[in-house]
This record gives sequence, structure tokens and C-alpha cells, in this order.
Amino acid sequence: MRTLKGPGCVGCPFQHRGKYMVPDENRPGARVKIIGQNPGVEEEEEGRPFVGATGRAMAGPYFQVAALTRDECSIGNVIRCRVDGSNELPNPKGNLPADQELRNAISHCARAYGQVPAGTQLCVAQGDHAALGTTGDASSDEWRGWLVPLLGTRDHGRHLSEPWVPERGEVSVLVTVHLARLFRDPQLTLPTLHDWSKIPRILAGKWPRRPPRFHYGPVPAWPSRFSFDTEYVPAHNPLAAELLRYSLCAGTGDGQTIVCEAADHVPPVVAPGSVVVTQYAPADVHHFAALTGRTVAQVFDDFTIDDLVIKHAALFAWPEHNLDFLGSLWASINRWKHLREVQGAELLYAGCDALGEWEVDVALERELTRDPQSRRVYETIDRPAIPSLVEAQYAGVRVDRARLKQVMGQLDAERVRATNQAAAAVGWPINLNSPDQVGHQIYRINGLRPPGRKR
Repeated sequence: MRTLKGPGCVGCPFQHRGKYMVPDENRPGARVKIIGQNPGVEEEEEGRPFVGATGRAMAGPYFQVAALTRDECSIGNVIRCRVDGSNELPNPKGNLPADQELRNAISHCARAYGQVPAGTQLCVAQGDHAALGTTGDASSDEWRGWLVPLLGTRDHGRHLSEPWVPERGEVSVLVTVHLARLFRDPQLTLPTLHDWSKIPRILAGKWPRRPPRFHYGPVPAWPSRFSFDTEYVPAHNPLAAELLRYSLCAGTGDGQTIVCEAADHVPPVVAPGSVVVTQYAPADVHHFAALTGRTVAQVFDDFTIDDLVIKHAALFAWPEHNLDFLGSLWASINRWKHLREVQGAELLYAGCDALGEWEVDVALERELTRDPQSRRVYETIDRPAIPSLVEAQYAGVRVDRARLKQVMGQLDAERVRATNQAAAAVGWPINLNSPDQVGHQIYRINGLRPPGRKR
């Protein structure tokens, strides 16, 4: 049932640009409130949020992995009218007058209609607009998968100075991708499912956990497998970069993460044959060699060097492979990468990096065990190439830009040709970039069974 604009809309920049208001559905006793951007045409017609394509998508695997149903949640949007008859809104991060007008409208709508119901424990903010309205931070790409205090609570802001953990009674916000975005960017589907799968653990107080107490100082020896990370002063010549500190982790228990100031501590004894896990080997191996009194060549002779970026790329064709992204999927602690900019948080940042690397590696090893073919690619092709990547990082590689542009054009032409061939073969304009369309053709139309994976 359509609801006309009410008294709360008076003074909003969008007051006269949307005829109907779609109110939130707040359910007494619901511990979760799901918050989106603004109503679509179906939401405006029915007068209810999330009844269109996005709502139907949410009712599938996302509610399933979150162990929720719609009837157990409050649900709404940060803008409660369909502005100018469109689903599109200005950029919440932009500097144009329309962008500032949008931010004013989000603030007005929050004051008029956006109260979080009593008993709410967690808000799920889908996309930049919802993130801005609930946290004051408009970057869902930066904070996707992480937990932030609700805007206006006493803890708001503390998440910027430590890996934040909500106290009992505090309302937190899980920032994630707006499900409508997945229709055009399906690569984000699996990370988004990871986000929603955290909801039961958040409600149970099992995620995020506080970082363990880090032990600062050298140890006489180190286990056979450990993560290793460095911080250094960048230099024009990478070989001249000054090492500030390094950190090590061989577990998640108290006292098992070691952070040492390079200038003040003797490095631990590392037995040859150890597996050294780095988040980016070209940045760490030279410092590891210096700390252990070896050349780079000797490091590769004496140790197995694992690289999380390369290992993840062997498993998943996602556009991001950095530790901030990987930590959002598998780390047991809340976001910490922003702490590198916080004065006085240097040691905490370094220890969390080592801990995050360790936990991400545990998860990636589990995935490689489930996928033997990807493990074979990583261990026989990718990992043996790491020494060459390290050498290239410091030697420099001249790029023939004209040839690169030519090859990219050839690849683009091949992509168009493959798309046309696929459309001709199946009889409809299939989009090969869409896993849903390709899966529909292979599994439903052609009748092939999806490959099973041992768990």
C-alpha cells in the first residue's frame, strides 16, 4: 500500500522529488536490521522495502548463510522515497552540489525515520549510501566485510584507533555490498556471501575477537611454518629501503605473535626447511635474507617461500588479492590495516598483520586441500616463479607499451569472437562474464552436473 509523504519529509532536499514514502519495516525484538539505498519501482508500488529483484535475491542464499528469515529482521533504506522516479542516486562520496544534497537528505531521513529499534544488535549496511547513513563513512569498498560502531553511539570513532570489538549492548554495523550491485558485478558474490555468513558469529559474540597479547622481543628458535611481515621506509631503490621492524606469527594463541624492532633485537634462529609465509614476497624476502645472514638465492635454497597474493590468485579470479581484502574473509579480528596511519599504533598494526597473514594462510591451505588442481598449479607453476618475481622487482622490467596495447587489443577481439561463438552455439545472447548465465546454460539447459568437491 502506497504511503504519501508525511510531516517528517518537510525540509528534506528530496521532499518534492519523490511522491511516495516507503517506510521501514521494524519488527519488535529483531536483533538484525538490514539497510539498503532507496526503494525501486516495485517497492514504491507495494509500499514495502526490498520486495523487488534485490529482495528476492536476499531471500535466497544470503538469508540462508545468515541463518535468518525476513520475518526475523527489521528492514529499510536510508532514503525512503524513489527520487525523480529513478533507482539511481548521486555519489555519496562526491563533491558536486547534488552529492552534498544527497548527504543532507540521508541525514534528514535518518532523523525523521531512521531510528534503530530497541533490541537491535546488528545493522547490515548494503552499499555506500547505507554505509554513510549508518556509520558516517561512505566507503563500502574500503570497509566491506568489517564491523563498525553505529553512528551516534558512544563508541563511534574508536574503531579508527584499534581493531574494534563491540561491547555488550552496543549496536554495530556490518558493511557489505548492495546486492543489486551483484547483478552487474558478479565477481563480488562470494565475498558478499562471506559477509552474510558472519552474521550468526557476530550475534553470538564469536566474531570479531580481540587480538591476542603480542610478545615483543626475540625468540631463540621458530617453528617450522610461520608468517613473516616487514615494515620499512620506502626508497627510490628498493634495495636501500630501511627496515623498521618485522613481525612473525606461528599461531593465534597469546604470546605467539612476535614483533621485533630490527635495530634493537637479534633475529631469531630460523631452521633451514621452514615454510615462510609472506603477503608479498618481493617486499619481504630481501629483508628476511638480511635478518638471517643469507643472500636472496640462499633463502630460496634453504626455505620454502609462500606468497599469499599468488596463492589466492591460484584459487580465485577476484580483482583484489591484498591482505585487507583477504583478512575481510578469513581473519578472526576486525579491520586493522588503517592503523598504519594512526600514531602510536605501529606495533599493534605490525602484530595484526602477522596474525592476519597466518589466519589467511590457514584458510587458503584449506581451500587448496579442497581443490587439488589449484594446489598443483600453485606448487608446480606459481610458487617456483616467485624467485623470478623477486628478482624482477629489484632489477626492473622495461615494458613495451605499444606491444602491450597491441596484445590487449588482440585479447579484446578474442573475447568478442568467443562471445559471438558462444551465442551462436547456444542460440541466445549469453554473457560469458556472468556465472549465472553460464551456469544456467551448462547445468540446467545442457543438463551437466556441477562438479562435486570433497570436504
